[in-house]
Amino acid sequence: MGDVLVTGGKLSDGQITELDVELHRIGPRKIDRETALSWMKDGHSLVPMLKNKRLTALQLVEVGDATFIRPDNVSEAEDLLPVLG
Repeated sequence: MGDVLVTGGKLSDGQITELDVELHRIGPRKIDRETALSWMKDGHSLVPMLKNKRLTALQLVEVGDATFIRPDNVSEAEDLLPVLG
């Protein structure tokens, strides 16, 4: 399992549509929400970056039968990203 650095992202209607990520030895790329969920469920940590500082890893939060990606463990039915950059 490895750390995936999250350097940017887009949200629409309460769901992540795209994440800008960097992988060790692979370089920057964009992934969609389904890929992010899959990687997190496989044990990879998605770690947001702010001014070259690592923030707390994103969390998977279950609300009913749905799963959301959040920087906290708040049980809200929407994805959320911290300020990135």
